[in-house]
Amino acid sequence: MTVRGPVELATLGFGLPHEHLRIDLISIFPASMLAFDFQLIDEELMTSEVTLFQQAVGSAWPGAPWIVDVTTDARMGRDPAYLRRMSEQLDLHIVMGCGRYREPWYEPGFAERPTGQLADLLTAEIEHGVGDTGIRPGIIGELGADRDFVSPAEERTLRAAAIAHQRTGLAITLHARFGQVGLAQLDILENAGVDLGRVIVGHTDTDPDLDYHEAIARRGAWVQYDCIRGKIALVPERRVRYILEARRRGFLDRLLLSHDICGLSMLRAYGGTGFDYLPGTFAGLLRDRGLSEEELLQLFVLDPRAALEPAT
Repeated sequence: MTVRGPVELATLGFGLPHEHLRIDLISIFPASMLAFDFQLIDEELMTSEVTLFQQAVGSAWPGAPWIVDVTTDARMGRDPAYLRRMSEQLDLHIVMGCGRYREPWYEPGFAERPTGQLADLLTAEIEHGVGDTGIRPGIIGELGADRDFVSPAEERTLRAAAIAHQRTGLAITLHARFGQVGLAQLDILENAGVDLGRVIVGHTDTDPDLDYHEAIARRGAWVQYDCIRGKIALVPERRVRYILEARRRGFLDRLLLSHDICGLSMLRAYGGTGFDYLPGTFAGLLRDRGLSEEELLQLFVLDPRAALEPAT
């Protein structure tokens, strides 16, 4: 399900499974340069940045390029109409997220709602669209833990997502940035009856423990390296090593790659490496380190498709 309606999965090509085409986190951060950075609301700027991604993909990859926007709700900056306008202007497939991000971004009173009521809210968006827009999400999340543990309110959100997932078949994508909290999130979802093969553990690459990465994969979930940006020299090389080790350990087919663009400093216009870094520079780094074209196709096309394939 995209913001312009359903598309055939087999038509999708190079995919970015964890990005933000519109996000506004200023409501939580204090008035500072940090807050200003995490505010991507200029539609013209963002459209020009995404165009660079399309140009980098070009005709080198089979299928149509696509992006998953995991901004979950209005408090986080989600704007379904904005995403559809961008999709139409660029003729780009965009998948929209839903749910709630992490506890500091929950609206007042949200955490006190019963789990079933939260699940009903999610289900209504997925089945009928957001508000009166008719624009339907194609993934649940990103759903986060704010620290290295899952708070009671965050657990309730995960359990509500599990119910909505079971009703609609949509995949669930997680924000698991601190420590190895992804395993705790998987425990909650598995206990709630979710097939972990339908769950993406985001930001796994922020923890250097490859045993942690493998543990996620061995449970059947998706390992997502989504902080791949080239501005800091050591970051891409470290991710290359992670990917080579994932190949050696045998879970390349459970691996997703993305940038998680969420701030102005990450854009080309502000000196960052932008949405075109993976299909351009980073894919070249992987080729130079010995990955075959078949393996690159797996990572950039087949794995993202498989992760979002609706349950039947």
